[in-house]
Amino acid sequence: MKQTVIIFYIALLTLSGGLVKAQKAVSDTLAYAKKFEVNKEKYIGKKFSLLLKDMTQLSFKKAKSDIREDGNDPLPSTLFRFSGKDIDAPGQVTVVIRWKPDDTPTTPLEFFEQEHNYGFTVNEKNFFENKIIRDIVVYQQ
Repeated sequence: MKQTVIIFYIALLTLSGGLVKAQKAVSDTLAYAKKFEVNKEKYIGKKFSLLLKDMTQLSFKKAKSDIREDGNDPLPSTLFRFSGKDIDAPGQVTVVIRWKPDDTPTTPLEFFEQEHNYGFTVNEKNFFENKIIRDIVVYQQ
């Protein structure tokens, strides 16, 4: 009986320690995102896929792009959110990526944003992965 109680307490402590770690990552989203802004020199001039590869604890859930009619720079920037909430919901941590200008058509992206309600799905990931990062800015609304 004594051994059973000891094993129960050890298991309880182990499980509660895992929950604390999981909650810490979620509650400190701004600090997590700021690390990428502070180290942005590692990503500027590189493909977006490098940044995605380094985001091991949290990943983007929503993305909304600034799409323009300018043929030389139709996609100047995209804002990314870690929350699955509505893209315009207040209080969210936002990562804004400014892209190196290119002439890639934005029509597929416009369709994906409407079709997926700004969700950052595999389609969006595939669209952005080869785009070159020009700047990274992180803030909380």
